[in-house]
Amino acid sequence: MTDAASDVIIEVSGLKKTYRGPWRRHEVTAVSDVSLQVRRGEVVAFVGPNGAGKTTTIFAMLGLVKPDAGHVSLFGHPAGSREARRRIGFQPEIFYTYGFKSIERTLEFYAALSELSPERTADAVPKQIARLGLSQATGRKVRGFSKGMTQRLGLAQALLHEPELLILDEPTTGLDPEGRKLVADIILEEKARGATVFLSSHILSDVERTCDHVVMLSQGRVVFADSMTRVRADADDWEIEVLSWTPEARAIVDEVTSGPHATASAVRCKTENKDALLLRLLTAGASIGTVQRTQSLEDLYMRYAKGTSDG
Repeated sequence: MTDAASDVIIEVSGLKKTYRGPWRRHEVTAVSDVSLQVRRGEVVAFVGPNGAGKTTTIFAMLGLVKPDAGHVSLFGHPAGSREARRRIGFQPEIFYTYGFKSIERTLEFYAALSELSPERTADAVPKQIARLGLSQATGRKVRGFSKGMTQRLGLAQALLHEPELLILDEPTTGLDPEGRKLVADIILEEKARGATVFLSSHILSDVERTCDHVVMLSQGRVVFADSMTRVRADADDWEIEVLSWTPEARAIVDEVTSGPHATASAVRCKTENKDALLLRLLTAGASIGTVQRTQSLEDLYMRYAKGTSDG
């Protein structure tokens, strides 16, 4: 039987980080109180407005930022420890590398940093080049890559050593729709492989497509966290605005006791019932206004995470 504690891959508790401005006259609180858990095999979205503290939190997970307070551990080891780092693949939002190297030499360099054997490197490098759709760039210097190609290369280096945990900071920045779909497919492939994925993203449609859980950050604090299953279940509700009722329309709503329910001006129902209920209401003489989903991930974002901070 698996120990539940061993299934916790990322543990952040009471994280706080404050930066000081020039001459230490001003303090900027990037993260004021962040606590979260990520379990093995999950794909977790980390979303929030610019300046909310997402990248600071990620850097604390990687051991690149020392918190002022709180605790961060990965695989039960302190963030930044050798035991934790060797099991992580990380793609930064903006990937910088040596422009004079070819794509093959670049990935061989990162394979060496990951301590891959020559045999594994010889297999992994062409595999990831093909997987990221970069085969046409073989032999070319990286300095000539477009932003989208550089972004794909950044993901390729994170995947080389088949890490147990992928931390991806805005992996679809600069990618066209085809590139975004490719990244989403790779995330799902990594989940199927058994990897855990922690994904920072502004693109909520990608989050809805790939993630199991969502954590929203605003002004350095977690303001919403839930499973995508529950978010999707809530988003399956539709609201039909009724501008004027007839007795027959009222009777129809009263008749359907499971699913739809009514207020003075609207009826709420599930997607599967919407079309049939609309037709019955119109046939019964009700006047219909707007028909809209009652909640989506974007609605939740605007409710909980809208706005920016200075962190």
